[in-house]
Amino acid sequence: MGLALVGCGKTEGEKPSAGTTAPAVSGVVAVPDDGKKFDPPIKPEQLPSGAWYCDMGTVHYARMHEGDNKCPLCMMKLKQKP
Repeated sequence: MGLALVGCGKTEGEKPSAGTTAPAVSGVVAVPDDGKKFDPPIKPEQLPSGAWYCDMGTVHYARMHEGDNKCPLCMMKLKQKP
């Protein structure tokens, strides 16, 4: 039985080429008035202005109105995106 190793073609210690950057944040997502669970979570930058969202570093829930100002998933207070 053999073992095959597949690599990216770079040698150990080789740095990424100039111009290599981290992936950009995807575009703005749609948030329904009655709310939406995001799985996997999204970045706050992806929300439309005015959205109310659960800010845990990433966003797992958002809606377009304040409502009771609580996340229905974890009960944390919602924050409004400017």
